[in-house]
Amino acid sequence: MGAAMKNKRVEYENVPYIWNGERWFDARTFLTPCKDTQRKLNDRLRTLLAEEDAREDDPYRLVQMASTARDALQYDRAEELCQRAIRMNPTDLAPYTVLSSVLRARGDSRHALKATEPFKHISSPALLTTRAAALCDLGRYKDAKRCVGRALAIAGSEEAFSVVRRIKKVCPELY
Repeated sequence: MGAAMKNKRVEYENVPYIWNGERWFDARTFLTPCKDTQRKLNDRLRTLLAEEDAREDDPYRLVQMASTARDALQYDRAEELCQRAIRMNPTDLAPYTVLSSVLRARGDSRHALKATEPFKHISSPALLTTRAAALCDLGRYKDAKRCVGRALAIAGSEEAFSVVRRIKKVCPELY
């Protein structure tokens, strides 16, 4: 659970616990609770986050929250936040980019590609990079090389160079 979720306080059986963004600890003793208690705390945290999510009405903030949720492996939450941001501002590419990465993380690269298909000709390095990664996932390395090449022509990023390294490793003849 990521940065926006740091230092969330949750009570369970009259004991205050803190989620510090990486782990749970007892607010009084600073000890890590047992796995069963951590599962129950995670359930309560999900409820707390769902309530916070429901109150948010800024599409740009929703994308930030989705990105944080994705990084915390909360894929259902991240997808829902992206979908809400898309409904609020369907021309903004950021929620499509995060949604693509969420779908890829779930192992659904076909849908990741489909979600970004309407924007494949737009010059957005982040969107092109996630599309290139999805193409790699599907074994379409030649298409991925073209796509990531477009991204790099606009602006280099570690993610784009990571896709290039991936392509070079599997298909060095493309370079």
